[in-house]
Amino acid sequence: MNPKLVYVALSTANPARLSEFLGDALGLPSETRPHADGDLEFFSLGQSRICVVERGHSFLDRPNTTGLDHIAIDAGATDLATLPLSFSTSPLVPQTVMSTWQEVRLKRAATAGVTLRLCSGISSVADVTTTWLERIDHIGIASSACDRQEHVFQHTLGCPIESRQTDYETRLNVENFVSDRHGVVQHPRPAQLIGGLRVAFLTLGDCELEILAELPTEAPRSIDPNAAGDTSQDRSAIGRFVERRGEGLHHLALKTYDINALLDRLQQRDWRVIDRVGRPGSRRALIGFIHPSELGGVLIHFVERNDQARAI
Repeated sequence: MNPKLVYVALSTANPARLSEFLGDALGLPSETRPHADGDLEFFSLGQSRICVVERGHSFLDRPNTTGLDHIAIDAGATDLATLPLSFSTSPLVPQTVMSTWQEVRLKRAATAGVTLRLCSGISSVADVTTTWLERIDHIGIASSACDRQEHVFQHTLGCPIESRQTDYETRLNVENFVSDRHGVVQHPRPAQLIGGLRVAFLTLGDCELEILAELPTEAPRSIDPNAAGDTSQDRSAIGRFVERRGEGLHHLALKTYDINALLDRLQQRDWRVIDRVGRPGSRRALIGFIHPSELGGVLIHFVERNDQARAI
């Protein structure tokens, strides 16, 4: 199987604001699909779609929670009948969403906490780009160790490993002894780990899954809502998420051509951002987050990077 992302569903407390962000601010084309519990709005980007769903809608796996609700991958008509047996000892019957669109909802216990659906019968998306965006860069998954999610997506579904890395932030302390007669003596102390993440990327169609697990450290978790992000705060966010919600989908990252120009444009239009300019991220990228309060509880960030860049 060569799995491809069909869509990612976002549960929001403010669907109008999130749709304004994706459509008006970022220029993504959209289409509305009817549903018994209220229409679903889909925005196309790259070869996938982003589905905006109001919190409480029956289409959601966890209707009372905002954020990334679930992802759907294209199983094809044949695999849709057989692949679910890899996740369950008993047959799972496909449910018709509308017309030819069918889905199988997998239990989170079988997918290492990731809310995942197998689907068929949805038309494919051509390579949709905008002035600002190229495609979905990745979908972030908060994990306690990475291994279980890697097993599900690599060995069961066939998603190849794109890369693995460790992101960490250290503090360097130096003792200084300054004398008017004996000069200056400096004694560097060992570096102290204040935050880090173990990261694995797996390819899913034209994007990746980013699995993140907090590195153990004695430093307390800390997040400053009024400050730009850094690796230490990213580690705190992932750790708190797993502690409060369990392992699962965490954030959506969109690949941009010019992150600083895009962040500046959004700020001029009064969108609240966490990062005013791009900051260093995984895979030699620059990243910048939008504040989730602007998007009804959904965490989205931008990524600028060169796909061809490699360490020398």
